[in-house]
Amino acid sequence: MRTRSLAFDWLNFLFVKMAQEQVLKLKKKQWYDIIAPKQFGNIVLGETLVSEPQEMLGKTLTHSLMNLTNDTKRQNVNIHFKVVEVEGDKGITRVIGYRIIPSTVKRFVRRNSEKMDLSFTCETSDNILVRVKMLVITKADVKGSIAAKMRNSIVAILLKTIKKAAYDELLNELISHKLQDGIRQALNKMYPLKVCEVRYFGIESKEKPKEAQAEIKEEQK
Repeated sequence: MRTRSLAFDWLNFLFVKMAQEQVLKLKKKQWYDIIAPKQFGNIVLGETLVSEPQEMLGKTLTHSLMNLTNDTKRQNVNIHFKVVEVEGDKGITRVIGYRIIPSTVKRFVRRNSEKMDLSFTCETSDNILVRVKMLVITKADVKGSIAAKMRNSIVAILLKTIKKAAYDELLNELISHKLQDGIRQALNKMYPLKVCEVRYFGIESKEKPKEAQAEIKEEQK
């Protein structure tokens, strides 16, 4: 009985010690602010609980563009952020993605129209590899040479624009909707459009085997 009692006391001691260590570790953690980049006025995006500021590096978070701009028309867009730098006790982010929420994309699609859903990668003028997914829907069904010409024009316009602009410039154009409006204006000369949106724009890893060329594909409808 004495042996069992000693074993129980030892296990109880270990349990208490581990619990105390966990409490001590939790007490050491503090809340640190995560800050938006200049596109959004360096506002506080949120807080994170970490032991030291450097632990914020690499953390990601998502916000609705409506909340960031106070524009209710942009509630269908999410902006993805990543902490890339620590200044003092603040985590500084950069935008790593712009995405229209899937439910909105589904609502765009209607019968008797042509859906052009294109995806490709390209480098910006400051050598950041990005993936772009463009969604264009015409007001009526379009086939043959006109549809092919429109697809080629979409890619050509975007490749030219992206290669000449820095990443942050492109983000500003996206957020203000100037980039989408410019593409719509050019394509409307070929055929009237119902929808012209960049449904995704984000940083792509350069470690992937494929080069950042006009790697263009039409996705499944």
